[in-house]
Amino acid sequence: MVITVENVLLSVRHLKKAFGDHVIFEDFDLDVRKGEVVALTGLVGAGRTEVCESLFGIVPANQGEIFMEGKAIQICSTRDAFACGIGLLPEDRQRQGLFEDHPIYQNVSAANLNRCLHGTVLDVKAEKERASELCGSIQLKASSISAPPSSLSGGNQQKVVFAKLLNCDLKVLLLDEPTKGVDVGAKFSIYSIINDLAAKGCAVLLVSSEMPEVIGMADRVYVMSSGRITAEYRKDEVTQEKLLQAALMKKGGVEA
Repeated sequence: MVITVENVLLSVRHLKKAFGDHVIFEDFDLDVRKGEVVALTGLVGAGRTEVCESLFGIVPANQGEIFMEGKAIQICSTRDAFACGIGLLPEDRQRQGLFEDHPIYQNVSAANLNRCLHGTVLDVKAEKERASELCGSIQLKASSISAPPSSLSGGNQQKVVFAKLLNCDLKVLLLDEPTKGVDVGAKFSIYSIINDLAAKGCAVLLVSSEMPEVIGMADRVYVMSSGRITAEYRKDEVTQEKLLQAALMKKGGVEA
């Protein structure tokens, strides 16, 4: 099977994740195009984070197909996901996104050390220069790139995770609650980063619980409830009322 829709980078068909009889999500279909921000929303426990973890190979799905640029791919590990051009900004940046007590520049380079290797020797000067360039491009506020992320505000910690992803030349970015726990000013700065990534041709899957964020940022919105997609909306038709109604929908089209 080949997906031929123009400009689609990531396609998912009939994805399912279950542990025994406990179904996390099932019959999950999704498309994200080049330069598009697609939101995945719903109530806590709907299965959104678990979808991202499956697409990134942390907890692979049991069933279903994943396509990159129309070609079927297998994602059994995070290494597979990176090799296919897929990156994840996790919901819990402290536990999953950062080495809090290591220098910022080491965090930025951690997912792509090959960029700064000469044979088997790490070029620390090049590593710092690349980190400084990326941190400057996203307006990171830090005393030094040698400072640890633990010394930064929540918004600037999140920017370090973004810089790490930018260092990997990825095609698809899975952003799980990227503005969680950051102040208003940092939110708008992060929105600017996301819009810039889309403008450069990345396909962005934005997982968010915040309806104003979803409505303001997304070109299209998928809504999940109880492990299933219950609605899809274009930017010009989405409203908070529609999102809430779809988020409360049970299997079979009945409100919870």
